Amino acid sequence: MLRASAALVDWLQPYADAAGLHYMPAHVPTILRSAIFWFSLQFISSGLSPLIWPTTIKNLNARGRTQWDIHVVSLLHSSIIGPLALYYWVYGVDGVDRVTGYDYNVAQVYAVSFGYFLWDIYVSVRYEGPAFVLHGLLAAIGMVFVYRPMLMIAGLSFLTWEASTPFLNIHWFLDKLGLTGSLAQLINAVFLLGSYMAVRLVLGIYQTYVIISAVWDPSNKFPLFQCLFYSFGSVALDVLNYIWFTKMVRAVAKRFRPKKE
Repeated sequence: MLRASAALVDWLQPYADAAGLHYMPAHVPTILRSAIFWFSLQFISSGLSPLIWPTTIKNLNARGRTQWDIHVVSLLHSSIIGPLALYYWVYGVDGVDRVTGYDYNVAQVYAVSFGYFLWDIYVSVRYEGPAFVLHGLLAAIGMVFVYRPMLMIAGLSFLTWEASTPFLNIHWFLDKLGLTGSLAQLINAVFLLGSYMAVRLVLGIYQTYVIISAVWDPSNKFPLFQCLFYSFGSVALDVLNYIWFTKMVRAVAKRFRPKKE
């Protein structure tokens, strides 16, 4: 396995250098292992979930069962990546520039998440709508440019958005477990909306300003295409976040609205 990984890295390196992605080959094995893991986890969930929650899974239709497995994968990824990204984004890495620097461990965090978004693009194309496909594509492309390196530390702000995703998945699971409108769902809703506003809306707008300022700084000398991508991509993701937030608020409010007689 190690020899195969080393051979793959050596084979990719000249192509990566030509494309300006000098640090990417070293992390491709992790990206591939990560993608395999998330696909496998979806498959494992489809087998184990009916044994753990037999009544709940039995009452779901085919699409509902697939959505259950997708939420299992999303819950695990966000629970791992969100805190890791938040830690490195806040504290950084000693001696590593936040815009143009490289750190192996941080690059591995991106690699694990990159593999997840490859899985995410697949399930979004197959089961979700265009907005989810766009979100996955923007995230994956942005992670490719990180290995230039470009915005390796500063760009972690986008991965910190995953800190709100566990609460979104828990909210969905509570619905399926018959706990809609319960105290547990109310407490989770407070954390869901609060964390979403903090990391996606407030921090999102701030980081869009920071990143656009950084990529257009003449001293960084980034390619024009990448500057345009991060500029328009950041704004597009912010718009999606605000659209999803309004839908989320309506969905949460619906669960706690008093029922008419």
